[in-house]
This record gives sequence, structure tokens and C-alpha cells, in this order.
Amino acid sequence: MKLSPLELRQISFKKGFRGYSPLEVDTFIESLADDLEELLGKMADYKDQQDRQSKTIAELEKTEGALTETLLMAQKAMENVKANAQAEGHLIIRQAEVRAEEITAEAVRRETQLQGEIMNLQRAKGYLVEKIRGLIQSLERDIQWDEKDTSELGSDLSSKMKI
Repeated sequence: MKLSPLELRQISFKKGFRGYSPLEVDTFIESLADDLEELLGKMADYKDQQDRQSKTIAELEKTEGALTETLLMAQKAMENVKANAQAEGHLIIRQAEVRAEEITAEAVRRETQLQGEIMNLQRAKGYLVEKIRGLIQSLERDIQWDEKDTSELGSDLSSKMKI
């Protein structure tokens, strides 16, 4: 049986001979009604406080969910950036390796070409040295021939002049 403070104040009892003192009963009932009223007020306050706290908890849970989602998105974005950076790094390294291979191949090709040119120049030098030697020998013969002719001419002239 649930009674409100008002209902509790309106309760009346039969009066009997040698019963309880009506004043004490009324005072006790009034005290009970006051206590009940105070407790019901506190319960209402607690209920309001509980409702506010429930709303706060719901808002905090919602915020927590949003923060968790944001954190997960940030982690995924970071992982994507990291993966892209690694892929780009691998691509740059591969391009550098390919370029290094191309440069090495070009250097080998150029070295081979220069060695061929050096051999051609050495052959040309040998040919020119031989040609110059031949020319020198030919000139030496011509000079010797001219000296011989000059000395013969000189002796012919001397002998003709003695005459």
C-alpha cells in the first residue's frame, strides 16, 4: 500500500477507550508525512540527477565513438601515407638502379668506342712513323746523292780549273 504524504495526513483512526493518544498519533503521522515528503523530493532530485548523468554519459559515449572513429581514420590515413611513401621510395630506388645500369652500359660502350679509336690512332701513328721514316730515309739518300754529286762536281770543277 503506497501512500502519498497528503494521503498519510488524511488518515484517521477510530477512537477507542484506552487507545493511543490522538495528539501523539497525529504528531507521528505528521512527522512520517514530512519525512516521506522529504524522501520523495530527494528521490525526484536523484532521478533528475540520474537523468542528467545518463544524458552526459550518452554524450560522452557518442564523443568517444566519434573520437575512436577519428583515431581509426587517422591511423588508416597514416598507414596509407606510409605505404605510399614506401612505394614511392621503392620506385625512386628502382629508377635510380635502372639509371645507374644505363650509365654503366653507356660508360662501357663509350670505353669500347674510345679503345677502338685509340687502336685506330695507334695504327695511324705507326703508319705515319713508318711513312716519316721512309721519307727521312729517302731524304737522306737524296742528300747523300746531292753530296756525292756536289763533291763530284767540285772535283770536276777543280780538275777543270787546273787545266
